[in-house]
Amino acid sequence: MCIKNTWFAALAVAVLVLFCVVSSNAASQKDVFAAKVNGAGIKAATLDTAVNNFIENQKMFGVTVKEEEKDALKKDILNELVSAELLYQASQKAGLGNLDKEVDTQLENIKKGFNSEEEFQKVLKERGIDMKSLKEDIKKGIYINAYLEKNVFAKMSPVTEGQKKQEYETNKDKLNVPDEVRASHILIKAGEKATPEEKQKAKEKIDALRVRLMSGEDFAKLAKENSEDGSAQNGGDLGYFRKGEMVKPFEDAAFGLEKDQISPVVETQFGYHILKTIDKKAAHTLTYEEVSKDIENFLMNKNKRDQVNKTVEDLKKNAKIEIK
Repeated sequence: MCIKNTWFAALAVAVLVLFCVVSSNAASQKDVFAAKVNGAGIKAATLDTAVNNFIENQKMFGVTVKEEEKDALKKDILNELVSAELLYQASQKAGLGNLDKEVDTQLENIKKGFNSEEEFQKVLKERGIDMKSLKEDIKKGIYINAYLEKNVFAKMSPVTEGQKKQEYETNKDKLNVPDEVRASHILIKAGEKATPEEKQKAKEKIDALRVRLMSGEDFAKLAKENSEDGSAQNGGDLGYFRKGEMVKPFEDAAFGLEKDQISPVVETQFGYHILKTIDKKAAHTLTYEEVSKDIENFLMNKNKRDQVNKTVEDLKKNAKIEIK
């Protein structure tokens, strides 16, 4: 388990908010510090919260942190907190002006990621984060990003065409794409716990919709009006997907259709579907033109990450860092 080489320009705010990074020069006698950076303390409680939050977030991605990995994880996170504090202190000496007005804007953007104010407050409470600390973390993230943009990234050279082509040729064997299909569907739910009567009602509704489709009515319009799936707002469009990404009956139908063909009614554990294949892509290797922009972004991000690491190492040379 390792979280080293964090690119703060892209992740500073997220990392700070996620970990609840709070440092303080003025501490009560009861405060226990995990580290001090030029006299600014990183509390042991803050580090513990950071570790716990990281572990909980990993669970969201199906990753379980093993017990024997936790000591190394704690050390890595503490190093990240020290790096963040060094960058924040540097930002305070960089003449960036007052950026406090951006804090409320950033806070509102964070809230938009939640379904309601109640859900937002609940997550804060579960993570042990109070509003004052949250705003302080956001402020730090804003200053760190501004510092990096002005003092580090602005001095970097752009990625060259030659560098992009070299990266493409080096990794060309990793750019093979299997067969893909883009399909839309209409779903009338009748789950595994549905009664026979509920299934019959759903089947009658989907059959009636298919009759309308075969008579020429617009698929996207009927999907928006009738589909009981989140894709309804997009006219049922599920985008491109590969084999293994959908349940088997749905997958078989989608890959078995010709372009613009409408399927018979397909039953899955979710209910009854009608599919329409919008496009099909045969297995192929992505061309340079298809991935050129992605390669440029990848190399630029890599260069930025390297420059952030170099900047942190330079700051460490003149810093007094005490690990407790």
